[in-house]
Amino acid sequence: MQIWKNLALLDNRVSRRNVQGAGMRAGLGIGLSTIMLSALLAACGGSSGGGGSGGFAPVAAVAGTETAAQSTPPAPAANANAAPVLIESRVQTPELAAIDVSPFKDRPAGARPVPRHVLLPSLPTESALPLKSAPAVFGTPTKIGVARRIAETANVQSVSSMMSWTPSERGGKLAALRFASPDAKGVRIGLRVESLPLGTMVSFYGDTSKKLYEVSAQEILATIQRNLDAGDSSDNARIYWSPNMGGEALTVEIEVPPNAVLDAVKVAVPMLSHVAVDITKQDSLQKIGEAGTCNLDVTCASQYDTLSKSVALMDFIQDGGNYVCTGTLLNDRMSTGTPYFLSANHCISNQTVASTLYTYWSYKSVSCNSTQVSPELAAIGSGATLLYAESTTDTSFMRLNSQPPAGALFAGSSPFGPSFFEGMRGVYGVHHPQGDFQKYSEGDYLGTAACGSSNCSSSTQSEAEFLAVRWNRGVTEGGSSGSGLFRRLNGKDYLVGQLLGGASSCSQPTGYDFYGRFDLPFRAALHQWLDAPSTTVPTTVYRFYNTQTGAHFYTSSVAERDLVITKLRGYNYEGGAFFAFGAAASGTSPVYRFFNTRTGAHLYTINEQERAQVQATLPRYQYEGVAWYANTSQTGGSTPMFRFYQTKNDTHFYTISTSERDSVQQNLPLYKYEGIAYYGWTGL
Repeated sequence: MQIWKNLALLDNRVSRRNVQGAGMRAGLGIGLSTIMLSALLAACGGSSGGGGSGGFAPVAAVAGTETAAQSTPPAPAANANAAPVLIESRVQTPELAAIDVSPFKDRPAGARPVPRHVLLPSLPTESALPLKSAPAVFGTPTKIGVARRIAETANVQSVSSMMSWTPSERGGKLAALRFASPDAKGVRIGLRVESLPLGTMVSFYGDTSKKLYEVSAQEILATIQRNLDAGDSSDNARIYWSPNMGGEALTVEIEVPPNAVLDAVKVAVPMLSHVAVDITKQDSLQKIGEAGTCNLDVTCASQYDTLSKSVALMDFIQDGGNYVCTGTLLNDRMSTGTPYFLSANHCISNQTVASTLYTYWSYKSVSCNSTQVSPELAAIGSGATLLYAESTTDTSFMRLNSQPPAGALFAGSSPFGPSFFEGMRGVYGVHHPQGDFQKYSEGDYLGTAACGSSNCSSSTQSEAEFLAVRWNRGVTEGGSSGSGLFRRLNGKDYLVGQLLGGASSCSQPTGYDFYGRFDLPFRAALHQWLDAPSTTVPTTVYRFYNTQTGAHFYTSSVAERDLVITKLRGYNYEGGAFFAFGAAASGTSPVYRFFNTRTGAHLYTINEQERAQVQATLPRYQYEGVAWYANTSQTGGSTPMFRFYQTKNDTHFYTISTSERDSVQQNLPLYKYEGIAYYGWTGL
């Protein structure tokens, strides 16, 4: 188009726009009246996948041959000539979603263990990041924190020698290390984990923070396993990154359960990220005002009140550096409530980085142009599972590992191509420039573009992967990267692209910005998630550890999960263990659940012969029905579920994590490995 045919010349100045860097779940057929929670409360035995006492010899657990996990083969590309259906938006409500248990908890009033202190020297002036973020480079995320190596705790041996174990209120043992980086506004600790005892809990907290962030060893090992399964064998893949709790110091506290083998605590802290701005404290003004003054406060524009609830500020780690970008929560055609999340490939391009992601929702002003943050601000951790990453269209498509907060919007999207804009060129976006409060931009679609590593040029070719935009109101800046481009049709908002970068700024408000075309990755791959016709969706299976018996309990019922958390104080909640199906899906078989009325333990089996044997010969086992559905063979992207028999407590233990399986085999001789019980999913 003539209006921007000289675009290539302007792109020489584009360097800073770079952008940076389950509801409707089916019931499982086990009501609270059926699960005999009263027996759970009264029983001194633990719940686990356990077999009974009195000489019970279970049928062999192996459901198939143990092989390496295989990924789901890509679905065929959608027909480019077919007319795709517009995907509508949907608001997250408590009735439509299984709200996750928040890892942010009130710090206990009682005394905590005195931590060993690790004080880093002051950061060299030339390495410090300014409070005002420097101009971003085209195709690079905005950096807010720098990596700092820690020699004192770089290996397992040095950390082990520093651990001073003290008794915990739950009957186990506690040890803590405090890391301080002078003048930091926040710290994120990189915890390298080789092994942790079953039932271990890890907490992070700042010196003055009223909250702590608690995560189980199971969740940490699952995060690491996800990185390894994605093909990353580097040291970065084995590092679990803490949240930023604010302040220049962060304490990591490890609590092992009673009778844990302390030699199995094999961790190191080789690095931390020194954060120059604080985006985590609700009362912090460090990031407010970072964006240029020409940016427009989204709270001043009521037409974006709903759309803004689909937009999140992203905080993530790459090679120890801390970065911010913007992402959008997307709905799928069947409104399953699966938290699909879209951003830019130059922000998150691999699973190891996706695992470090924390998202901040409703990070906006409380009222028009206010410097006070909205009380609706919510932080969500647990990272994300990367489903699709493509540099050609600068697309990063993920599934968040935690549900977004109630009230969040699953945005609608349009898989139509540029023809969707004919006759209507108005476009707009909501984003976090420089990691600041949400802002909005309004402008016009100008045509398609071809983009290289540092600039873009006009292109009318069908393979042109980007959309060119010129703003009439507002701009974008570093930190806006990955944010969605929307257009309105019949009064509804539809996402059509995600931000790569451009030249627009307060000094050049009419500079062009470029967005990856959403229709291209949709047809190539995203349709298999966003346009799936089935309403049968995966459900999370939650895991608990009984600190008295060392046994485990598994449930896919959110109501039962919450009741155990509330009523059974001796059970450590370990988070989601794996995914299964709440209703029969193609290729799946039922996993049956039994309750041992003598011990309070549970037995889970997919083996029909074992189920029949238990029902026929062991009357003390009360049949409770189908717990969930899984696979008897490795198909559909499923992963082996490993089964152990604990000879001392006469119970079973299940894990889908290869790393956890290996740790149990190496450190817990009382656990007899029985092979593969069945096949579940680490993600769907």
